[in-house]
Amino acid sequence: MISVLIADDQELIRESLEIIISIDPQFRIVGAAKDGREVVEMAKTLRPDVILMDIRMPEINGLECVKIIKQKDNTIKIIMLTTFDDDQYVYEAVKYGADGFLLKGISKHDLLSSIATVHAGGTIVDPHTAQKIFSLFSRLATTPFRSMQEPDETFKALTAQELRIMQLIGKGLSNKEIMTEVNFSEGTVRNYISNILKKLDLRDRTQIAILAIQSGLMLKNLENIDA
Repeated sequence: MISVLIADDQELIRESLEIIISIDPQFRIVGAAKDGREVVEMAKTLRPDVILMDIRMPEINGLECVKIIKQKDNTIKIIMLTTFDDDQYVYEAVKYGADGFLLKGISKHDLLSSIATVHAGGTIVDPHTAQKIFSLFSRLATTPFRSMQEPDETFKALTAQELRIMQLIGKGLSNKEIMTEVNFSEGTVRNYISNILKKLDLRDRTQIAILAIQSGLMLKNLENIDA
């Protein structure tokens, strides 16, 4: 059963989300927070699998909440609930490790499937926000960060298979999808990702994705490599 924490300053939205999610037996609501301080504290004590959080929260804003929660427990998945005018917050949310973006007003079916997808290691982004993120990544790609043609010592520490997995993360694949691509068990994929995070001193898979794009790794042909 997937445990879910809801965080929104509007009581009607909190109650509506709780009703919709509780209908499906694969989910369990463990709490509902009305401000940023509450969600940070609840995340610490309840340790939910997934948090649905408004990008704009009183007391502590949603972006800072993501940063605080991810620093304390990176296993918690966080889906940001956004509106059409939240574009300016997308970069910070990605940087701090948000696992998905959904527009408020999403259909019941899409909401439930999105929570399950993110819990399984995937990433969910509504089309409006995806357009903003792709634009962001395009700008990042034009600003060299680490050249893969002349890799520095950090990239030299990675194996070819780790670089390949970085590419797949950069494409937005979940652990199960990566498992199929490289013909490894899901546990082995998780171990590879842990090694990548440790070697590159990164916080989460979102930072891996950004680095893979920004460094030019996505342009390298790593299809035929040995483990």
